[in-house]
Amino acid sequence: MASNKLKLNDIARLAGVSATTVSHIFNKRDKKYRISPQTRQRVLAIAQQYSDQSHIRQYLVKANSTNTIGVVVPDMSNSFFSMFLHHLEASFRQKNIQLLITCSHYNPEVEIKVAQNLVERCVDAMIVVTSLDSDDFYVNINQQTPVLFFDRYLKDTKLPFITSESVKSVADLIIPYAKQLEEFYFIGCDIQLTSIHARLEGFKQGLKTAGLKFKHDWLVCDDYCQNKGYQLIKGVHEKLGRLPKAIFTPSCNLLQEVLSYLVEIKIDPNQICLCSYDYNIYLDYCYYPTDAIAQDFQTMAHTCVEVIDRLINFKELKHHAFFIEPKIIRHR
Repeated sequence: MASNKLKLNDIARLAGVSATTVSHIFNKRDKKYRISPQTRQRVLAIAQQYSDQSHIRQYLVKANSTNTIGVVVPDMSNSFFSMFLHHLEASFRQKNIQLLITCSHYNPEVEIKVAQNLVERCVDAMIVVTSLDSDDFYVNINQQTPVLFFDRYLKDTKLPFITSESVKSVADLIIPYAKQLEEFYFIGCDIQLTSIHARLEGFKQGLKTAGLKFKHDWLVCDDYCQNKGYQLIKGVHEKLGRLPKAIFTPSCNLLQEVLSYLVEIKIDPNQICLCSYDYNIYLDYCYYPTDAIAQDFQTMAHTCVEVIDRLINFKELKHHAFFIEPKIIRHR
């Protein structure tokens, strides 16, 4: 060979086939042109010997691609994840790529198992909403299968992630009411997660900007489990002997559970101010007016597609952190 860079003609000569045959194999047209599995394997084995060359690695990835992307979410019944998956599936379908969706149920052991199953199924890449507290597991997977974190990301991770901006949007959401009230409660769960922690920081920033000093008693949180929001607001009600004047919830499922308690005790909507991260259309018709932050699912899904495309094609990312701007929807 005249140079160290392997060309299609070189692989064809080493495999004893035509350059056209090599091209068909690398472009996944071998079945269409009835190229035998033995010939395909011989060509790929030769290419593998030169996989240290970036263009050869790209040929191998394309030849072995399954046109599937693995997705791990903690809870498919959560309306946020359902809406995201709806837009994500539609975006990838336009590129003839299928999603394999799995659920971790907020359980790290289950998450590891389903992620390993996706790797065994040879997905081309993975999009993960993680419940792990370290990226070590995914850094290891990323050596062979590109990984993109979504919504929740791990502090100091070098893996790319996509999430909604939280700090400024939450502050802007609550400032008008914090200026009028002398208390504001944060009813949340899993504040150790980066996305939830950012919403808490935005909540504190909003109070400060409004001139309302944050009190530790206003932070009511726990590890999440089903109906936890109901339990937390009920506990506050019993402790105070009344409901807080204002409540912020950092997710739609917590808001739903808080609303179920308010409906149960039949509180007057004028007696409480509600704000939440995550918007759902049901809030437009809700008896209790709730200002909410609507995440831009379509832009997030399109960004996921763009980032995954660059990752699987060995294209450099200009940056690894993608914060998508949400918008505030007011009902009061």
